[in-house]
Amino acid sequence: MTATKSREGEHQQPETQARPLYFAYGSNLSATQMRQRCTHAPDHSATPLALARLDGWKWIICNRGYANVIPPAKYRFGRMEQEWGHSTEDGVVYGILYDLSSKDECLLDGYEGVDQQATAGQGQVSRSMRPREQGRGDYAKWYVPATVGKWFMGVDGPATATVLLYVDEESALEGAPNAEYIPRMNRGIEEATALGLPVAWTDTVIRKFIPTT
Repeated sequence: MTATKSREGEHQQPETQARPLYFAYGSNLSATQMRQRCTHAPDHSATPLALARLDGWKWIICNRGYANVIPPAKYRFGRMEQEWGHSTEDGVVYGILYDLSSKDECLLDGYEGVDQQATAGQGQVSRSMRPREQGRGDYAKWYVPATVGKWFMGVDGPATATVLLYVDEESALEGAPNAEYIPRMNRGIEEATALGLPVAWTDTVIRKFIPTT
């Protein structure tokens, strides 16, 4: 789903399309960083569309030093299951939605280290949710339901949406953030907070890993 623009550049009623919106939960919370990465159509791909959340998911800094999300218990396998088991503790991950052009999605796949040659997804998670294995990549692409809490710029969109989510299935251990990642995360937090990212959630979840300076 995406939001169309009028000739004056204002967003109007969203149109349902096959392409899901991208759910950013790490340093891509920053639209500034998104503009630096999505160079094919930055005005389109790097414009924040909505604040959304993933119920039942858990936000961590993983053992590689970057943000990662752990799915609900019924979708855990391999390293995720080994580390987190089948704990059903309540969790939530907030993020910013973007509408990526196909070329910018390919660019973002490169930044996220997606293995484009990975085999088709196996196991208990359906291929509609997880089309491919992580393979040799740093992240796998998942397509999951999200609850939209707030649409931006006057968009009147649906309450739920299927979103693209990058998940590192192999790095499920909690870890310390890489030094270069801390300022990028803080920029993302600052920019997303201005859009409505809940401060209480940030303080409880993200600040466990990311210092303010």
